[in-house]
Amino acid sequence: MKISYNWLKEYVDVKISPEKLAETLTMAGLSVESVSKLGGDSVLEIEITANRPDWLSVTGVAREVAALTGGRLKVHAPSKAGSQKKSAGAPFKVKVEDRKLCPRYTARAVYGVKVGPSPDWLKARIEAMGLRSVNNVVDITNFCLFETGEPMHAFDLDRISGSAVIVRRAQKSEKILLIDGSEKTLDDAMLVIADEKKPVAVAGVMGGISTEVNFSTANILLEAAYFDPISVRRTARKLGISTDSSYRFERRVDISNVVSASERALGLILDICGGTAGRFIDLKSPAKKAGTVELNFNRLNDLLGVEIPPAKVRKIVTSIGMKIKSASAKSLKLGAPGFRHDIKAEVDVIEEVARVYGYNNIPATLPDIVEQPVRTEPEMVFSQKTRDCLAAMGAYEIMTYSLLSRKSVAAAGFNAAGTIDIKNPLTSEQESMRPSLVPGMLGAILWNINRKSKDLKLFELGNVYMKGPDGGFSERKHLCIGFTGQAFESWTGASRPADFFELKGAAEALFAELGVKDVSFRRANRDGFCAGACAEISVAGNVVGIMGEVSVAVLKNFDIKEKVCLLEADAEAIFAGASLGGRFADLPKYPSVFRDISIVAGKDISNSEVVSVIRAAGGDALKEARLVDRYKGKQIPEDKVSLTYRLEYRDPARTLEEKHVAEVHAKVLRDLDEKLGARLR
Repeated sequence: MKISYNWLKEYVDVKISPEKLAETLTMAGLSVESVSKLGGDSVLEIEITANRPDWLSVTGVAREVAALTGGRLKVHAPSKAGSQKKSAGAPFKVKVEDRKLCPRYTARAVYGVKVGPSPDWLKARIEAMGLRSVNNVVDITNFCLFETGEPMHAFDLDRISGSAVIVRRAQKSEKILLIDGSEKTLDDAMLVIADEKKPVAVAGVMGGISTEVNFSTANILLEAAYFDPISVRRTARKLGISTDSSYRFERRVDISNVVSASERALGLILDICGGTAGRFIDLKSPAKKAGTVELNFNRLNDLLGVEIPPAKVRKIVTSIGMKIKSASAKSLKLGAPGFRHDIKAEVDVIEEVARVYGYNNIPATLPDIVEQPVRTEPEMVFSQKTRDCLAAMGAYEIMTYSLLSRKSVAAAGFNAAGTIDIKNPLTSEQESMRPSLVPGMLGAILWNINRKSKDLKLFELGNVYMKGPDGGFSERKHLCIGFTGQAFESWTGASRPADFFELKGAAEALFAELGVKDVSFRRANRDGFCAGACAEISVAGNVVGIMGEVSVAVLKNFDIKEKVCLLEADAEAIFAGASLGGRFADLPKYPSVFRDISIVAGKDISNSEVVSVIRAAGGDALKEARLVDRYKGKQIPEDKVSLTYRLEYRDPARTLEEKHVAEVHAKVLRDLDEKLGARLR
């Protein structure tokens, strides 16, 4: 927001330079981004936080300056000319149909105004705020908006059809031509100001061109109101409009300031434009009882770490507009003003006292430290262990957008009809909530390949969003791993491509690190993956994910020419089967005996089937069976594959003899032949 330094000085005695004032405000939390010269004036560009709409006015900033500098706040008294309830002129009525969206609405008529150019002083004030001068009536409403923070609108009274102004919801598909020349289609969730025939303004956002005040206007209707912040924000977003009025209504204006702001505007209109004040109507819902906040002096001093005298505290709280309802030697009972919606508890008042007192006046001290045990949530431990394990394998973590285009979702092989769509996406690339991490992973792989980085190991832990069977929505944390290029390459020239088995080995290592037991991989056929290199991942018999080589069709959709292997799994389901505590075991007392076997089996036989047969045949003596090589070549028939396993035998009670090992090993080979048709190569 822009604030004129000269305009500010009309409300508070500022005796410091604009640059020094900018520093003072910034140190108190009212961040001044820049100070620029404009003629004989200086304009402060201030960043206003969403919880302080009272700073969106010259009066609000002046109040802050007065509190920080000790100056006296001077507020211009509103006109009393409009206090009369009736006067000459055509009668009009106001009807508010939705009190929830419009708790307070005021309207006053002014007859016989002379619309023309604004005086120089008014033009200077408006232009300093970044607006162009339109005419004296419109400029006055803008002036009062910046001065008081209350948006107002002036209608040409003679161009309002009928004798009633109606505050109602728009009819579905109703249209209005706004003063910026754009035609908007409304819906029944939007609030409008209408006459007896049509809408003449979108409440809190922008007026219509049909009742715009121009140089031929003689009688005006001045509106000042309070509109529901959520309603104004939704309406402005749907219509793609942001105005100075909507910006303030969205952040909540002071409902108690509506009448005084209207009277201030009336006084300026009568002084500058002439005319006679007409009837004034004020329709309002019952006011909510203001709450009370108790401030304890000892608690304030303990929290801030500095002794602030009670008299100083009283001066600070009154300088920011708070009312002292009662006081004692130990505490104050305070009432927050209508423009301070953010003050709800004692800690809010303490923060205000600290700001105005000056953070630089609070000494830097080290608090007493009481060592506490660090307790990390199990889910966080799981996530961090997952990241550490994958990073140790040479993988890099990525973070992709949660919003995707429907095109990219369909390109990755997912049904776009099942995704959660955004009703008002900002761009065509942010139409849907992601149902999977795969589209983002493929996009990241393409981005890196296009920049000559082809050997990639990437992973992502992130949330996905899906429609539920009951029409609701679900949000789950997923894990996605992507490999492409060379998985290993040494200075000697040796290399190993990143294929299905490289990815499977990484998954097995990860599950082992997380303590996930009873993990199995079973051949599967899924859309988006190659039929011969795709497997479901199961934990304790429940499918938790899918992995495999991405199909050529999907890679073509993303313009990727390299082979890509992906894994996507439900991280929450994996976490349910994880054992994150420490696992300790005695070192073996007796040595192990290792045997390697190479078998020729049918290419459709899975590793899990072979391992299952080996474990059953090996019994208690077999401690581990691990696949170390898979080979297909000239010596192996086309419908066969060569598999090499390393078997570890060990007895916890004695040293195994060769005779016993040979006996168990022979049984393993016999069962492989009988049950799977796998013979020793």
